[in-house]
Amino acid sequence: MAANPEKIDKYGEVSLIARGGMGAVYKALHPTLNRQVILKKLTLRGKASFSERFKREARILMDFKHDDIVTVFDHFKQGSSFFIVMEYVDGISLEQLIKDQRYLDSLITAYILLHAAKALEYAHERGVIHRDIKPANILLSKDGNIKLADFGIASSSDDTDSGLTSEGMTLGTPSYMAPEQFQNSRNVDAKADIYALGVMAYEMLTGKQPFTGGFCPELIHAKQKGKYKNPKKYVPDIQRSLLRILRKCMRASIKHRMQSSKALIRKLEHLLKPFDQESLKALLSSLVEEKEPLPRIRRKRNVFKAFTVALGAAAGAALLVFALITSTMLHPLFQGNTHGRFRLEVRVPPLKAETSGGAPEAVLFIDDAADIPEVDTLTLFPELFSRDTENKTYTSLPLFLPSGQYRIKIILSGDVYWSSFFLPAYDSQRKDVLLKQHVERIVFPEVEAGRVKVEVHVYDAVNGKTLEKEADIFINADNRFVPFDSTMEVLSGTVRSFLVRASGYLDQEYALFLRPENRQLRLSAALAPLPAEITLRGNTENLNVSINGSHLIDSYEKNPDSADSGYSIVSSDLREMDLTNFTIVPGRYRLEGKRNGISGTIDFSIAAGEKIELTVSEGNASPLFVRK
Repeated sequence: MAANPEKIDKYGEVSLIARGGMGAVYKALHPTLNRQVILKKLTLRGKASFSERFKREARILMDFKHDDIVTVFDHFKQGSSFFIVMEYVDGISLEQLIKDQRYLDSLITAYILLHAAKALEYAHERGVIHRDIKPANILLSKDGNIKLADFGIASSSDDTDSGLTSEGMTLGTPSYMAPEQFQNSRNVDAKADIYALGVMAYEMLTGKQPFTGGFCPELIHAKQKGKYKNPKKYVPDIQRSLLRILRKCMRASIKHRMQSSKALIRKLEHLLKPFDQESLKALLSSLVEEKEPLPRIRRKRNVFKAFTVALGAAAGAALLVFALITSTMLHPLFQGNTHGRFRLEVRVPPLKAETSGGAPEAVLFIDDAADIPEVDTLTLFPELFSRDTENKTYTSLPLFLPSGQYRIKIILSGDVYWSSFFLPAYDSQRKDVLLKQHVERIVFPEVEAGRVKVEVHVYDAVNGKTLEKEADIFINADNRFVPFDSTMEVLSGTVRSFLVRASGYLDQEYALFLRPENRQLRLSAALAPLPAEITLRGNTENLNVSINGSHLIDSYEKNPDSADSGYSIVSSDLREMDLTNFTIVPGRYRLEGKRNGISGTIDFSIAAGEKIELTVSEGNASPLFVRK
């Protein structure tokens, strides 16, 4: 590896941060500002579209001045490379923070989301759509500042369409892209960025992506149908209003999605209004720097408002007490011979309560021989001081009802329970008439953990060929993977991890929660072949290359934003790719090239994990490609 340059243009104290196939990122000292800056370098190779995107990113950001967007100071060309000079953010990316913390609480999530939305509102008002919103592109400083970065594939209404994004082309990171972005990235609007913010919020709140994988039919179908796991299944205490915002942002239908970043900002500001913004900023700073202990979040103080709220609460409490007294305590004195007081109590065993995700739903009916009319939907509250220490107890407020036969329907986690009871009338002659009530107690049966039958089917993700004889299956036991076979005992009510491995293929790992009532698991593992790598050596300038007639649907490239999904489908038209190096699925191919009127073709086969080099001839010599 080449040594770091001591100076690039006028920038000194240069140190390498990262290097890739198309360039590098350096930290350096600005000579006049006397501050650290980032030098983002692009080495010019292949098609001019790479440099055009790079220069356009510089132009866009040079015109932007916003506290929540990374500042660009300069851009220049040195030798065969372009450089963008931008603000150095001393901290980490949001992606790294999520990895460090596993997931973020609702307040910090809303705070980061608010500043990202403000950055997008600024860009959208200037006709710029980011098109690649994701945690890796949100930078967090040690001071608690939030910066939106990387406008490399942004679209701008000021562009005269230089062909950088052609009709039907797909650009972006699959997990965060809006459904419409898969069909045509060129014409998406601000609502595509809002969708990506919703996905990012989901990941902040749960530590999980709602959609995983590359450009595959399953992911696109799930996005089009709006199918993703309820985030409360991962983290039950997500703030409700934030959950509503997330769902509105992630609507598959553009028509029903949050319509603008401005509307999103209003909702987030309303959510965060009771809290001191400096406290939130200090908390974010502590998370970035991993300080202990973390600062407390203070609510804003408003003496007059606090007084009026307290007064209103006191009045409301008095009205509630009065209503309860009149509805449930005084009724026996007037209708004691025809009515009775009723309260519902539901007890849920531990394992059922742990997996239910909330309180049961209860509906009360009159049990009439001819009809069963609904009386009311009962709201159940967790009982804080229950004498039943084994079960979780929920209770309703007392109801004053005519004496008679009733039915209750209880719904919990998709299970339905019915119970019938008779509500007796008060006896107004009894001394305890004012306190007497009928308590209907329902105890849910515990769903005991049981043995789960596991079937694992393994196949090639490209051609569908079965791999069950070649594959090895492992299961996580005591924090290590051990070989799995059908005789091993797998119990429900737990999270189990499986690893599927086959020679010549990428490993796939699956983490699955088995509900207590589950008794069978069928796992279909699609393994992607180890990528084969092609390297072009020599002069690729003005070279137009296609592979298999530009209709290769199995070509894929490494997806750096998803450690588990690995590789993503890409187009075989290589005009938008780094011509010096690309990866494909093992198989037989025909590579075609054209330059200055000279055409060349080469046929070759390539195996899993194999690397081959093709030399491109200089000038207009023939043959155009030679395999080393």
